[in-house]
Amino acid sequence: MKYSVQDYIKIAESTKAFTSPEIKTLREVLEEWEANPGKDYLLLQEEDQEGLRGFLIYGSTPMTESGFDLYWIAVKKTGQREGMGRKLVLEMENRILEEKGRGVIRIETSGRDQYEGQRQFYLSLGYSECGRIRDFYHPGDDLVTYSKSIPWNLQDHIHVQ
Repeated sequence: MKYSVQDYIKIAESTKAFTSPEIKTLREVLEEWEANPGKDYLLLQEEDQEGLRGFLIYGSTPMTESGFDLYWIAVKKTGQREGMGRKLVLEMENRILEEKGRGVIRIETSGRDQYEGQRQFYLSLGYSECGRIRDFYHPGDDLVTYSKSIPWNLQDHIHVQ
């Protein structure tokens, strides 16, 4: 089923996790995706008999061989903690593996206390905090970066001297 930009915005707003400027940026990303699907942004969605329940937006990182950014993930407030977010992330990872055979995924999020659940979610999926810029968004709100290499192959990360 085809959904409108506003349908995706309603899902994001239902989470109560995003600020007005973040919703404005999400709208711009969705409008770009709608105008040029697959160019800069790829969108995955989860739905049931009631309609759209969640979505994830990701894309290839410019100037990288197999780098990707997870830009947005939102699951309807009433559908959270049911494995839908996990399913969306795993679907993204599988698509990256199908397309490239490997990938490095980057996620940037807020360091605000309200984002602790999101940060724990990324850790539970095997992402590692790999960077933090203090007071990036405003005083007391760090930029926190997570990453994950797929497929995870220990041999790729051992450097023999």
